[in-house]
Order: sequence, then structure tokens, then C-alpha cells
Amino acid sequence: MSMQSISRRALFALFLTAAATGPLAATSYVQVSDEALVDASPLAVVARVTAVDRGVVLEGERGKSLFTEYVLEVEEPLKGDVPGHLLRMRLPGGETPDGLGLKIYGMPSFRIGDRALLFLEPDGHGAFRPAHLFLGAFREVRGGGRAVAVRNLHEATEVRQTADGVTTEPGNDRLRDFDAFVRWVAARGAGARPEADYFIGYLDSQLLRQMIGKYVLFEDDDGANLRWFDFDTAGNVPWKAFSTGQQGVSGGGYAEFQASLQAWNAEASTPIDYRYDGKTDSTNGLEVYDGLNTIVFNDPTHILPAFSCASGGVLALGGPWYQTATETFGGRPFHRIVNADIITNSGLGCFFQASPDGSAAAKELFGHELGHTLGLGHACGDSSGSDPNCLNPAFDEALMRAFIHDDQRGARLAADDRAGVQELYSQVPAPPLHLKATAKSTTEIELAWEDAATNETGFRIEYKTLDGTYAEAATLAANSTGALISGLTPATGYAFRVTATADAGASSPSNEATAATLAPVAACVADSHTLCLNGNRFKVTVSWKINTGQTGVATHVAVPSDDSGLLWFFTADNWEMMVKALDGCAVNQHHWVFFVALTDVQYTLTVVDTRTGQVKAYFNPLGQPSPLVTDTSAFATCP
Repeated sequence: MSMQSISRRALFALFLTAAATGPLAATSYVQVSDEALVDASPLAVVARVTAVDRGVVLEGERGKSLFTEYVLEVEEPLKGDVPGHLLRMRLPGGETPDGLGLKIYGMPSFRIGDRALLFLEPDGHGAFRPAHLFLGAFREVRGGGRAVAVRNLHEATEVRQTADGVTTEPGNDRLRDFDAFVRWVAARGAGARPEADYFIGYLDSQLLRQMIGKYVLFEDDDGANLRWFDFDTAGNVPWKAFSTGQQGVSGGGYAEFQASLQAWNAEASTPIDYRYDGKTDSTNGLEVYDGLNTIVFNDPTHILPAFSCASGGVLALGGPWYQTATETFGGRPFHRIVNADIITNSGLGCFFQASPDGSAAAKELFGHELGHTLGLGHACGDSSGSDPNCLNPAFDEALMRAFIHDDQRGARLAADDRAGVQELYSQVPAPPLHLKATAKSTTEIELAWEDAATNETGFRIEYKTLDGTYAEAATLAANSTGALISGLTPATGYAFRVTATADAGASSPSNEATAATLAPVAACVADSHTLCLNGNRFKVTVSWKINTGQTGVATHVAVPSDDSGLLWFFTADNWEMMVKALDGCAVNQHHWVFFVALTDVQYTLTVVDTRTGQVKAYFNPLGQPSPLVTDTSAFATCP
């Protein structure tokens, strides 16, 4: 599984800088040991790239296949009988002179002058390919006074089979001393069994960026993303499934694939229309452009190097065929996707069988791959991305996380997945993100948000008192990221939300942000409806409302306490609430507010720090049992 993600502007920036030059496809693998690489590879060489042709088209029985071909000058043969000092290495993908391109995520990409240690096998077309594709290709990168063998796995997903089942995680690798690794490969290729003494350490994402930055780029770095244009005119994209079903999944995986298609179709704010179009005997897949969108199970044409449950290998491969020319959508250039294919490797039954729910795992895997064919990338989990360990819960929940959850969720879209396809396919702008509200004066509250849309014509701000209904507060121009709302009532709690607007409609609202205007600085004066707590510093009042519409203010009960107070709403012998204002400055440099109410009526509790004018307002909606509140960060106004 693979790719970057677009989930509004925060991730959208990542997508433009990384996904635009990276492929839209998917590659998953099980790590192959160095010993297995040497033993299974017919050839191992140190070679230098002397020429690159990204438009090699080969004619076969099933049509034309597109490859990128590298000419390799062999500097040192390490294993096998090398047929001359020049070798040709071909990998699927590239661009044709007539403007058709194919991107496959995770494919090795070399430039003229690169020096590499390559494990090679015949590709069936008169040339060679790396054993296990990207797993058999190591570049020489010089840094820190030494040569390092680096394998780019940041675009792939590692799958591990453990005693507890199948686990997945972002692709990572260990650094190897290039010269020591070469010596070890040569010795093992000659039949010896030397100790693996060439490892340097694990390659983290920061080091990856520093050491191989330029080498992970694709050549078509025009900054344009890929999308289907068919949906814009009420069209649909049909998908076929290979007539021989997926190994290890009951029923062949057809029901799971259809469920995955429908998961994306169900995103109601987009016109996505993927349709299941039955089975096919076509095995063209990624090899031959045929206009068919297919999921080809079990790699019947052996485009992938053989997979072994014991030693590992590539699990799946996929990518879109696209037009190299760009078209405009929402004011931005895109490459038109014209065809997409997914291939699963043979021998994968053990992985589905090891899952706690093989059917759900297949749905999640197929749904993830289909997300890539729509133009989405990873929400998180790429080792070179902004959240390689998926620490952000919103991204971690995404179907487009770089590694499957395998927790029986199936093809379930999360908020980040929906945001991504909305960005690509909906004419309606994306909603603003991370709205925050901050009191600035007794009548002003400042708002700030993240503009996540690229096609909005403006913004609409709505506000309400905590117990009121929303009304328009202001409208702003496109690209706005903040506003100062004035004319508000002092010492009053407000809620705000912001929508992005466009000719096609308005976005869903942002998150709701709340804040209370400041109160005039004045001493607390206690009365029957006002509590003065903590040395008369904190003023407490409560207003309430019941389902008949009746409203009132709470009355306090006389108790001998400086920090605590009791309140009743309806009758003096029916106490409803206890409130405490505590000095927590010695603990966390804050004054605390604790309260509990034995009621489900609507109320607003307002606490004022009379020394500073800072206000905290707490609201409980009608019909909801009041929670226990222990706000230990209520007022940062110590001492």
C-alpha cells in the first residue's frame, strides 16, 4: 500500500511537494533478507547507470507494454555469469511520445551517473529487472566520508507476519556500508557464509531526506496531481475483477472488492462513481494499456518477482495510466487519469488467512488501493512525510494510512479520507480547519482558522451565545484566515463556526470554537444570585432554562465556605449545583473551577476573575445530564 495524502491544506501542501513528483500507485512488501536476495538472484553486480529511456514500448501477444529502461555499465560482477559489460534493466512505467504515462508507486528510479549494487533476474523481455523490484536495488550514496548502500523504501509498506497475525508498518531500512556490503555479497555469491558485518544503523525519515533527497524524485515533477475527469459530467468508471479470484479470501474476493468500490461511492459530497463491471479474463493489468480498469488477482503473468510466505517479497502493485498534458479543475492543473490497474502477487493466501478477519482485511486493502486510483495518497505513515508514525489520531484513523489497520474495520472512510476526495472531486470548497476563538476585550473576540480550500470565493462567519441559535456575524473574502468580531456583550460566552463559500455551494461548517468576552474589572458584590468565592476574587452566576421555555437564574444557599458554594434553581430545598473556585497556582500556575450539577436542564455557568476580567463560561444543553467538571486550567491568571 502506498502514497501521500491530501486532507485539506495542511496535508495538501505535503501532497504538492511529494505526491506531485511521486506516483499514484501502491506497493506492499514483506522484507527479504540479504541472504535470500543473494541466494535467489541469478546475477549480482555493481554497475553505473549510463543511459535512461523512459519511453520503451514493447510489443507482445497482448499488446504494447511501457517500460523505463536503464543501460548499466558493469564495474564489478559479484555473482553469476554476466553477459558482457553492458546490461539493460527494465522496470514497468514511464511515458510514451504520444502523451500517455504510467506511474507505479515504489519503483526504483535512477539517474545517469548513479552507481548501484543490483540483484538482477531476467525480465522475460530480453533484459533484466531487480530481484523483488525495489528490494533488490541499492544506490551508493556518499556522506560523512563513507559510501552507504541505500534502498528507497519510503514509498512502500512493509507487511510482517508474526505469531499474532499480520502486521504492517511504514517501509524502513537499515543503512549498509557500501564497500563492506559488496564484499559480503561477493563472498556469499561464491558459496561462503560470511557474517553480515556491514550494517550501520536504522534509517530514520530525517536521515532519509538528508542522504537520498534527490534520488527519490520522479522526473515528471510539474507540480500537477492526478484525477479522473469522468465524474465531473456524471460519468462513471467501471472496474473489472480477474476471473480467478483472490487466494486466501472466501469467494475469491469479489464481494470484498465491490464493497470497497461502494465505500468511495458513498462519499455524498463528491460525484465519484466507481462501478463493478463483472469479471474478465484479461491479464493486461499494468503491462498493457487496454482501457480496462482491472484488479488482477494472483499475478498470472508474473509481472512481479515471485513471492514467498517464508522469505517475503512484494505483495501488490498498482498505478494509473494518465495523460502527460494537463487540464484544469477548480482553477488548478491536473493530469487526467485514463486507466488504472491493481495487481496482487501470487501466494498471498497465508496473509489473509492470518488476519483476524480475512474478508475485512481484503476490503480494507482493496479500498486503500482504490483510494490511490482516485488520486489520494497516504494520510500518514510515509517515512519521509510529516507524520511517519501516525501520531495524529485523525490521520491514524484514515483508510489511506500507509499501513492497514487489520482490526476488522474493512473499507471504512474516515474524515481525512473524505476530505481528500472532496479536495479532488467536489466543486464545493473544503471546510476551514482548526478554528480558534480568543477574547480580546469586553466586546471583541478574535477568530483564527486554517484555509483548507483552494476554490472558495469567500467565508461566512456565524455566531451565537452559548444558549442561542446561530446567526451570521460577517462575510470575508477568499483566502482569509481570521477575523475580529466586535459589538458583543461583556462577560458572555459565545460559539462560532466558519464556512467556505463558492458558486457551487458552501462547505460544511468548521469545528465550533467557544470563548467568553472579558468582564469589566470590578469587585465582586455578593447577592442572592451571585457567589463570591476564593477571597471574593471569583464571581459566579448561573442562568437556566427548562423544556417549557421557562428561564431563571440560580439562587445561592448560605454556607460558611470561602471556596465553595451551593445553588438552587426552582425551590430553596432542592439544591441543584455545587461550585468550587480553587487556587491551584502552587500546583500548575492556574486557578481551578470545579462543579457538579444534579440536573439535565439547560444552564450556563459564568465565572469571572474580578482582578483581570477574564471569563469562563460553561454550558449544558437541555436534556443532557450535567457532567462533573474539574477544570484545572480555567484561569492562567496567577497569582
